[in-house]
Amino acid sequence: MQPDQTGATAAQQAQSADDARELRWDREAWRLDPDSVQRALDVLVPRSAGQIVREAFYGTRRFDDFLRHTGMTRGVLSARLRELTAQDILTKVAYHDAGSRGRHEYRLTGKGRDLAAAIISLLTWADRWLPSPDGPTVVLTHRDCGAPVGTEIRCGEGHQVGDIGDIRAQPGPGAQPAPSS
Repeated sequence: MQPDQTGATAAQQAQSADDARELRWDREAWRLDPDSVQRALDVLVPRSAGQIVREAFYGTRRFDDFLRHTGMTRGVLSARLRELTAQDILTKVAYHDAGSRGRHEYRLTGKGRDLAAAIISLLTWADRWLPSPDGPTVVLTHRDCGAPVGTEIRCGEGHQVGDIGDIRAQPGPGAQPAPSS
């Protein structure tokens, strides 16, 4: 059997699909609103909010630099920065350059820095599945050793989760039983 792009054969793919069905929960029995994934995505939508978070992750801090790197209008950028500050993703920090008035720069908060794994995962996913013809536009490496940086999924016990079929979704404490039909 020929392996696919991930190296899995058809038999392995079928087994993985069977495993996923085996671990499936009765999704119809539960209301998940407000869904955690959707709440997280809502913070980064519209697209411009995601661009600002990406730029902050790359080290951009000042308004004019965000403006230049994102191509947004001043009004849109101001609105998104206010929203991300209100969400506690960014914080405003005063600075003063000699000879000019005091201004603010924007820095990621702990909540914003916790988005790093999501950003790294999106970057890795895009480089694999939506590659640029000229190769990656950004390469992330560990400052101390120079090795490439990526994400991996681990359970709370530290085991690496290598396949989505090894993950079981189940209702959490915020899930509510769906109304009976």
